[in-house]
Amino acid sequence: MPRLFIVGGSDAGISAALRARELAPDWQVTVAVADRYPNFSICGIPYFISKEVPEADNLAHRKADDIRALGVELLLGHRVEGIDPAKHLVTERNANGETSEHRYDKLIIGTGATSIRPPHFGP
Repeated sequence: MPRLFIVGGSDAGISAALRARELAPDWQVTVAVADRYPNFSICGIPYFISKEVPEADNLAHRKADDIRALGVELLLGHRVEGIDPAKHLVTERNANGETSEHRYDKLIIGTGATSIRPPHFGP
């Protein structure tokens, strides 16, 4: 069975995983998520702070169980520590500090970015 491994469980990673399930239902799709919140809405944080959204878990676009029900393997709390493109191998570490290796046929990296504060323009 062909294997797709996705690094990152926010919008890009989960969208890619769900689209892959639609287009290639015979593929094994695995997503490594560094925290325990797949498909979490960062933009919704102000609504949680203002208490319009009472539970942080409600900021998820999709719950982990819903994603799993669609045939996606989620590795929650797993941080990817290495990628060997020549061997098609990903090494990740879980929350307990245990490492595992995963072979892949295709790899998607959807980890997002780190924001920066732009320099101040003007007086």
